[in-house]
Amino acid sequence: SDPVLRATVRRAAVPEEDVFHKMEEIQGALRFGFPRVLVYQPEDRFLRGEIHSWEPHVPILALTRPTLKGWKSAWHSQGLAVHRIDDSALRLRRLLRQTSLGPTWVEGVFADLTLILGRGLPPNLRGFARRVMEYPARYSYLPDLEEVTEISTGALKARFRRRNLPSPVIYLRWFRLAAAARFLSEVDQTTLTASYRMGFSSDGNFCRWIQSTFQLPPSALRDREGRIHLLVKLAEECFPPEAMEAWETLGCLFLRDVA
Repeated sequence: SDPVLRATVRRAAVPEEDVFHKMEEIQGALRFGFPRVLVYQPEDRFLRGEIHSWEPHVPILALTRPTLKGWKSAWHSQGLAVHRIDDSALRLRRLLRQTSLGPTWVEGVFADLTLILGRGLPPNLRGFARRVMEYPARYSYLPDLEEVTEISTGALKARFRRRNLPSPVIYLRWFRLAAAARFLSEVDQTTLTASYRMGFSSDGNFCRWIQSTFQLPPSALRDREGRIHLLVKLAEECFPPEAMEAWETLGCLFLRDVA
């Protein structure tokens, strides 16, 4: 509920990251996605009770009032050389590096794609892919990206078309498929539970979607070999010649998140 803390967390994040502070968004991310860290104030009694009832399986970073007051005092003692939010964000980034679990499966996908494509991924592509893979139930359709890009679906498609890129719908579909592969790689996940976490109304629809996109059944995504095959096909479908250079010219799709 602290607006200064919300702004600090937003500034500490990078453009490729989603940051949620509304209760329903936090609950949805914990139930359906792959959040990397949960930041909260222990003094917020309502949220503290909610956290214990959720039992989140993600690292938790508690920022107490004394900690935040210490940051403010340190900022004053340094002569107010930078904006308070910027100063606090630098301190928060250090804590986040200590709290997070390190590289996640999404970084693994990025590393594999880098090997397949022979170069690093542009920031916009990482931002698009990370959002979809970390929370596939939230980004089921292209209009779901309008809030974080402030670009209409038609304008986004046009921006891709002018650069001879495949439709953003294609990228959305394949990165969601990568998230489905991650769900199915967990030994306790059935197609029913995976379809629920992906936002499908039934496991039948989920299985048909995989079959129509990947041309193979869901079982093919359960092992490492199948997931590598998926990434190779993703590269073939999404990255024609000059695609990486075109992604570099798309502009700052997610700049609003750090404004």
